[in-house]
Amino acid sequence: HRAADFATVLPHCGPHLAFATVHVSSPNTAKLREFQGAAALAGLLAGVLEAREALPNRPAVFLKIAPDLDRDALAEIAETAMAQGIDGIVATNTTLARDNLASRHRGEGGGLSGQPLFERSTRILAELSRITGGRMPLIGVGGVASADQAWEKLRAGASAVQLYTGLVYGGITLAARIAQGLEDRMARDGIASVAEVTGTGVSDWT
Repeated sequence: HRAADFATVLPHCGPHLAFATVHVSSPNTAKLREFQGAAALAGLLAGVLEAREALPNRPAVFLKIAPDLDRDALAEIAETAMAQGIDGIVATNTTLARDNLASRHRGEGGGLSGQPLFERSTRILAELSRITGGRMPLIGVGGVASADQAWEKLRAGASAVQLYTGLVYGGITLAARIAQGLEDRMARDGIASVAEVTGTGVSDWT
């Protein structure tokens, strides 16, 4: 059973992790996104969390979701995740959409990441923040390559920001440059912590 694979893997890698992400949103794996349905997702998460309880370090468990969800599906996933008691949601993975792409490769299949994903993923993040109402930590990811973009993820509801494709183009020093940019902006605006920024711009993105 495919759902059992998630719980089977965790005991092997879990002792070496600070957190594990339940990844059910890749468009590159056949039928994987079917796990985003409420019943399938509840069963999968229950198995993973049960496996987590047997680990001595009890790593955090996050759920990574797709950016191609409508509001009803997003609400259903959020409620299921909160009911199961996971530690946070990562918004979002890559998209199947090809809106406004000019590249000759725009017709290729698979997940699209990077700058074309920024607005779509940030709107999903903000909607998720509205749905959860601060009851669950959110990790913003998708098209972040600058401090300004990381700032918008925070404003849209993220309490942490994850980098992916931006590292390909910006190198491993990108994280430090973004962190410094955020620190400078917070100092300039008299903001003491990231928590003061999180969620302040949700209405701008929904």
